[in-house]
Amino acid sequence: MIRRTLARHRLTVRCWTGWISTSRWGRPIGPRPILALHRTPDPHCPTCGGTGTVMCAGPYPDEPDFDDCDCTPFLPLAWIWLPKPPGWAQQRLQARRIRRAVYSDEPPF
Repeated sequence: MIRRTLARHRLTVRCWTGWISTSRWGRPIGPRPILALHRTPDPHCPTCGGTGTVMCAGPYPDEPDFDDCDCTPFLPLAWIWLPKPPGWAQQRLQARRIRRAVYSDEPPF
């Protein structure tokens, strides 16, 4: 039932792992994980055809540039801040990232 309601109103729920926001006083908050309610692209939009992006001219003719269509606002309609992972989990993730950066199994070519 929730899925049908969201589809009828062109809404979707997304999880952002590193959302950065600002408080009322301009102080940055984040990066924090959030669950956000977003509006999906209009399937009958004549500009983007329901994809949400529009190809436009870029600085180089071989590389097209994509802009967001007006029918898909990026900012969420509502969001819920999720709890931060505990400190021991963050340290483990950072150690894993460092290990991946230093050691590689790929050949150099």
